[in-house]
Amino acid sequence: MEGFQFGPYLTELGTPGKDKAYVSEATGFYAGSGNDVLTSGSMPVYGEGFPGGYLVNPVVMSGGAGKDTYKFEADTFEWGFIADAGGGKDIVKFTESSPFNPCCYSEITRVDTVLINNRDLLVISTDLEDGGRSNGVIFSDPFGRLDKANAIEKVKFGNEKYKFKKFFKSLKQAAKPESGISDLFSYSKSTYSELGAAGILNLQGIDDLTTLDDGSYIQIAAYNNSLVDGVLG
Repeated sequence: MEGFQFGPYLTELGTPGKDKAYVSEATGFYAGSGNDVLTSGSMPVYGEGFPGGYLVNPVVMSGGAGKDTYKFEADTFEWGFIADAGGGKDIVKFTESSPFNPCCYSEITRVDTVLINNRDLLVISTDLEDGGRSNGVIFSDPFGRLDKANAIEKVKFGNEKYKFKKFFKSLKQAAKPESGISDLFSYSKSTYSELGAAGILNLQGIDDLTTLDDGSYIQIAAYNNSLVDGVLG
């Protein structure tokens, strides 16, 4: 059986065992069970009219059940959508110099944190010189509010590891005026529909935005992971 496709992202299915995969741009990879390692292969597309002169073709990564690792190995042009949808103790790894590192900040970069539909989390970096958005990650239900199996437990920057909730709180704290660096950080709440209308997210190819706003899109990842594990079909 073929997996469901999420929006414009081509579907690639892994194996029931451990997958170590480089996920190509504009692709959704569903790894099923096993302690999987998925690495982002997002790439920029250059064009006039884009903020900073480019957009980044993201990847969709879903590790399924097991202790999964999601990796972003570059400092720029990294965009990903992480929908774990399977349980296990999961970790997202960034470089030490990632703009999202809680220990550091850049005076030419703003980091915006958006709680989407009171469930998903978007973290995005904007170059204050040209407006380019070179880095962005959407964590799908990382707090496990819809299902504990969706939760992301930890993030890591270089050798420093943080609980996901602590990472989130650090971004919110940096956005407060008393932090002294609030001009370089922001925290807000929104919906997918609003972010798409504002041009912050490119949602072309997703015909029904209600599936994003109500979280039902997560079932695509759960279904595809079930196919990999042989539960269905």
